[in-house]
Amino acid sequence: MKLVQLLSALFGLISERMIETRYGTSGMLCLFLLGVGLRTRNPTCLTIAAVLMGLLLARY
Repeated sequence: MKLVQLLSALFGLISERMIETRYGTSGMLCLFLLGVGLRTRNPTCLTIAAVLMGLLLARY
């Protein structure tokens, strides 16, 4: 159980760092909104995060 939590945290940190270096502050904001939307089950945050991620991916 602890190994799964450790690997999950490690994957999260690595993916955050990769997004931050590639997409900058906008990518971090998108991840933040996605995390908040998933934790609170807020469809508005999830929609905004999805639109932002789509715009970021279309730009690069």
